[in-house]
Amino acid sequence: PLKQVIVVQNFIKNNVILLVLINSASVFAYLFQLVLGKNLTPADYGVFNSLNSIVAILATPAVILHIVFSRFIVKLSISGLGQVKSLFIKVFRNMLFFSAGAFLVGLAILPLIKNFLHLKTSLPIIMMLLALSVCLIQPMLFGFIEGLQRFTFLGIGCISGSLARFAFAFILVGILGWGVNGAILAGILAMGLAIGFGFWSLKDIFNVSRGVLPSNLFSEMLRYSIPVFFTTIMVLLLGNIDLILVRHFCSPEEAGLYATAAVLGRISFFLPGAILMVLFPSIAKAQSTGENETNILWISLGMTFFIGGGIALINILWPEQIISFLFDEQYIEAAPLLQIISTAMALLGTSNVIFSFSLARSDFNYLKILLTGIVLMIGMVSVFHDSPIIIAKILLSSIGIIFFGTLIWLALTYKNIRSTLSDNEYRVIS
Repeated sequence: PLKQVIVVQNFIKNNVILLVLINSASVFAYLFQLVLGKNLTPADYGVFNSLNSIVAILATPAVILHIVFSRFIVKLSISGLGQVKSLFIKVFRNMLFFSAGAFLVGLAILPLIKNFLHLKTSLPIIMMLLALSVCLIQPMLFGFIEGLQRFTFLGIGCISGSLARFAFAFILVGILGWGVNGAILAGILAMGLAIGFGFWSLKDIFNVSRGVLPSNLFSEMLRYSIPVFFTTIMVLLLGNIDLILVRHFCSPEEAGLYATAAVLGRISFFLPGAILMVLFPSIAKAQSTGENETNILWISLGMTFFIGGGIALINILWPEQIISFLFDEQYIEAAPLLQIISTAMALLGTSNVIFSFSLARSDFNYLKILLTGIVLMIGMVSVFHDSPIIIAKILLSSIGIIFFGTLIWLALTYKNIRSTLSDNEYRVIS
């Protein structure tokens, strides 16, 4: 049908816009990492990335809100922006209190974090906690922008934040030599600018009258947030916990080499990640209007596998050349790690498309497969952790199990989707 063709065309157009903008942001994100890699020692580089991974994991509640808001704002915006404004004001006030509370709790357990990461000073941890507090606000704003399907603003916000972080790092770390603390401060300043842009992108919602929110809205959001929480935390663990475990079980020098491979290897995961920003609200809208969403799924899977798999293949074929060109000869020993981690991240990125598709459809059965992979990884690393290469192989094995298990589950689920769609079409014709 013509309507379905238009939906697919708009989906592809929005994907192209976001892929260009988000991946331009990724370029600056990796330039940021290059500035750090060339100006920090391997040990300090490992410290920064372990702290950065902790922020990513602890910021999970904000990432969950991003996803939840994106799904429910699609529904609220159908009737106008009044209800969107009411939700924004209520949530923003609560997030400010939550942010301050997270900072205070972090200060209380600061000695535990310092001891676990074997750090000599507390200042990097305090800076990390401040970064966490700011980080909790930004995803909320961008969740509203995504839910309103303002994909161009979403992409511009991402690229401006990434560009600012690179510029600040170049000044604070590259010129002033502030080390790990300067790297974290660069992120804080950049997030502050991104938050300002987020408010500007949503300025029109402040010009309308506040609407009355549905009485059951927050209870529905709470119920939906539970599977979103488990999905997000497990994907974040798969993408970050290996850095923390290597920092804990291996030497600082080994952790620095692993961090180099992880930073480059995660390109396979993050480069096609912009597709999810269009996929999720598009599937949610298709669900609300009763449209066929399977075409959107297959396009997203194909684009993700092509982009992520292509990056992984390049890393497998020329790991030494990539590391020496982007970082330095002192990191060349990370080449075998890059081959493994890049492959694992490409598989995780493709699996994540299926997770997002299922979340938008409120189908959460894939969580059992994801949990199995997580438990397997953590259990094996707790026993086998003699070297970074062993931890990397365990990461790949665990994600491989998740990938193939999810594909099998999707194949069985897709049969049910096609049957349901056929039944609906038959009823419409009748």
